[in-house]
Amino acid sequence: MKTATRVGKKKNLLTPMTFSLLHATDFADRLMYKVIPPLKAGMIVLADRYAYTAFARDVARGVDRQWVRDLYGFAVRPDLTLYFRVPIEVSLDRLLARRVKLKYYEAGMDMGLSADVEASFRLFQERVLAEYDRLVDEFGLRVVDATRSISVQQRTVRTLVAACLEDSRG
Repeated sequence: MKTATRVGKKKNLLTPMTFSLLHATDFADRLMYKVIPPLKAGMIVLADRYAYTAFARDVARGVDRQWVRDLYGFAVRPDLTLYFRVPIEVSLDRLLARRVKLKYYEAGMDMGLSADVEASFRLFQERVLAEYDRLVDEFGLRVVDATRSISVQQRTVRTLVAACLEDSRG
């Protein structure tokens, strides 16, 4: 699976729908083997990049919103979902501070939004953020201001998690 995705990305062969199907297959595998068993054992599972990432990314690429929701219909609904909201410029600065250049797909270069990779990133991420903002209302994502200090973000997360755990004991 990873080989097919890697080759498809490298040769720019992936349509938005193919990209979506490959990611959904990978997600289903991780859900089946990494998430469901610990949940059944009564454990708490923390997952980065859950189905909501696909909802935002795939719809931003032009895939039908309801089709993506249906594709991921098998996903377990989390008790708590955190959305670390950050402005595009902050995100761009953080990414470029860690590496030399943006990745082709993360910059939305496959979308033909701009020949300039940073401009394409901004345009594509505007679409992704707009979708995340829709998800906040639709699925009750809890927004964390990711421009705040790490210690403030940590306190916010601890408060949200504590409330969720209290509600589940309830």
